[in-house]
Amino acid sequence: MFRVFNCLSAEHDWRLVMLAGLVCFAASIVAVSIFHRAVASRGWTRSLWIAIAGAAIGYGIWATHFVAMLAYEPGVPTGYGLVLTALSLAAAMILTSGGFGVAVNNSGRWRAAAGGGIIGAGIASMHYIGMWALEVPGRVIWSPELVFISIILGMVLGYVALAVALGRKNRWGTFAAALLLTLAIVSHHFTAMGAVQIVPDPTLAHDTLSLSPSFLAVAIAGVALSVLGMSFVGVLADRRLATRTSRFEQIISELSLARQQVEDSQREIQEQKLRLDTAINNMVEALCMFDAEKRLVVSNERYALLYRLPPELLRTGTPHADIIRHRVMTGILKSDSSEGAAEKFISKLAALPFDAVSSRIDEFADGRLICVTRQPMAGGGWVATHLDVTEQRRSEAKITHMAQHDALTDLPNRVLLRERMEHAIAVTRNGGVDLAVLMLDLDRFKEVNDTLGHPAGDSLLRAVSARLRECVTDTALIARLGGDEFAVIDYVTNPAVEAAALAENIRKALCEPFDLGDHRVTVGTSIGIAIAPRDGNDSDVIMKSADLALYSAKSGGRGAFRFFEPELDELMHARRNLERDMRDALSERQFELHYQPFVNAATGETRGFEALLRWRHPQRGLVLPGEFIPLAEETGLIVPLGEWVLRTACAEAAKWPQEVGIAINLSPAQFRSKELAPVIVGALASSGIAPHRLELEVTETVIMHDSEAVFAVLAQLRELGVRIALDDFGTGYSSLSFLQRFPFDKVKIDRSFVDELSSTRAEARHLARAVVRFAVSLGKTTTAEGVETEEQLDILREEGCMETQGYYFSRPMPASDVARMLRRDGAAIRAA
Repeated sequence: MFRVFNCLSAEHDWRLVMLAGLVCFAASIVAVSIFHRAVASRGWTRSLWIAIAGAAIGYGIWATHFVAMLAYEPGVPTGYGLVLTALSLAAAMILTSGGFGVAVNNSGRWRAAAGGGIIGAGIASMHYIGMWALEVPGRVIWSPELVFISIILGMVLGYVALAVALGRKNRWGTFAAALLLTLAIVSHHFTAMGAVQIVPDPTLAHDTLSLSPSFLAVAIAGVALSVLGMSFVGVLADRRLATRTSRFEQIISELSLARQQVEDSQREIQEQKLRLDTAINNMVEALCMFDAEKRLVVSNERYALLYRLPPELLRTGTPHADIIRHRVMTGILKSDSSEGAAEKFISKLAALPFDAVSSRIDEFADGRLICVTRQPMAGGGWVATHLDVTEQRRSEAKITHMAQHDALTDLPNRVLLRERMEHAIAVTRNGGVDLAVLMLDLDRFKEVNDTLGHPAGDSLLRAVSARLRECVTDTALIARLGGDEFAVIDYVTNPAVEAAALAENIRKALCEPFDLGDHRVTVGTSIGIAIAPRDGNDSDVIMKSADLALYSAKSGGRGAFRFFEPELDELMHARRNLERDMRDALSERQFELHYQPFVNAATGETRGFEALLRWRHPQRGLVLPGEFIPLAEETGLIVPLGEWVLRTACAEAAKWPQEVGIAINLSPAQFRSKELAPVIVGALASSGIAPHRLELEVTETVIMHDSEAVFAVLAQLRELGVRIALDDFGTGYSSLSFLQRFPFDKVKIDRSFVDELSSTRAEARHLARAVVRFAVSLGKTTTAEGVETEEQLDILREEGCMETQGYYFSRPMPASDVARMLRRDGAAIRAA
């Protein structure tokens, strides 16, 4: 660096050095200003400004170099080669233009570095080509280190100058960038000059084409002033041109924007039209619009297809009457297709109000129903939609039919029956005719349904409905109320005769066997009859009266019909009172248990007791089970009543000897309750008796209600150790199948067979003995119920029956008598 300082201070004229720096700064100011203009321009204009900026700074670098060279005094005469001097100028212009172009046209983060490097290369190329043009009588010696430093200084400072020029485009940015660019040029030049050492050699001569320093000074001054002047003029002109161009471009931009808006609006209109056409043509409804003159404005494709309209009738302006005339004349509508019919239809449509919404149903010749809805428009005319509602109406009719008819038999249901009854009762109020209401309930239907399955039950119900249709006249209405309940209503003039005849016909028809394919069954029916208005003047009262008559018919033994009588209402009132008293009895502990013993047929030893329910009514005294158990079954009171029996009987049995058991009857309603098993487990746990001492008696009727569910509960109880007995053996026709499906611990022979053991009829005696022998042969504990004589007992012993029960041994007794009986038996055993 000392060499550089010495070269600058000792070998240069400071006045010319200052001039060179001034020329360089002026050229840099111009170049940066033009560079900023290039940044703001586009296309070929940008390229032109980049070339001018490159030329300006190129000339500035070249002028700076040679002005500084005029200030250089190496101590020997100097000259400059013409060709290399011109080449140095060209190199400066081309490379600096390239540097500016790279910086402007690239968007990367390194564009300033790349451009600055190229500008630094341009400065170095100009300087060293210019030094190559130097001709002196001597040898030029270079310092490589200073050459490298000069090149690096030019590139680094060129990068910083471009970075500032790109980052700040205001006045101070221009000044700072120009100053840095000047520093890049000057620092490179004087560092490079410090790298030169000239050794005089008189033997070397000048080239005849060399330029003298005086000529070169004039050329530099002229070229520099010309370039700078043209550049400044260009900048000033550009500002004015830029102002005018900006205004022109603004006008062009506004015109272009307006044209674009027009094109966008047209395109949006076309798109909206396309969307509207698509929406209209994809509507479910057929659509048409007519103006105030009743001429077609627009229609969709579905409208044309619906009425098979030709293209000439779809043109805008087609009269409405022509389209209507086409519909009628082509036979599309269900009407006369003559010209007169068409004009009549046109007149009918013309009579419709045009200032209000109207709707009508047109029926086509092919059976379709078209709903036409007309909507008036504000300026006159209307819009009409045509919707095919055929399936909708069919569905509505089907839904209405389903809502009013039974799905299995297709007979009217309770809803439609009530509606028709209200109308029929209104007719009877005018006098002259009565209404007979028959309520039917099939006998033994549940047995068929439970034993043969629900499909067989459904087939039976359909067969019953078919026979009922054969029994009635066209004026009658048959309804299914649910389950196996039916109703028949019909007008009668002589109720006592006509209603009775109708009931008898139905009874006889339903008593005949039904062939269900694989099975042939006989059911029968019970019928209750009420007559309106004699037995009631509204549907609810009449239905209630017929229901009471039906209840009376079923209570009388089934298979009969009964007319309603006022006394039946009193009986029903008594039934409701009994139900109320029974609910009170349960809460007030009016029920009590009596116990009847099981006796060993061979030894006479008491094996256990059966718990039998009694009701100690405060006014009626002791009420037997036959009077209240059926009502408890119907009302559901049997469930809490049965739970009380289980807990009370188990608690009482806990006081007896360990070998004495307790038997309790279960009802169908208890099995329908999911709490049966938990209740039994709780009764055993609270009483503390062993599970094998508890014996649960079930009848065939209990099992038939839902055999799978009943058997599942019984199996669960048997796993606990509880004994299960089949009661009333021999009375049903499914006992054998039940014995095969479940391992009962005991079989109880029904008392009806025990009674026949001592019958005077030989056939009855033989049948009874056969049943007893069969029960004994099953290998289970066999108990005979209803033993009342010693003769019956002897026969049972002879046939091998293990246990007996009946009045011969003891009537049902209170719990206190059981204790005395057990003590007496114990004393007798000890005495023996």
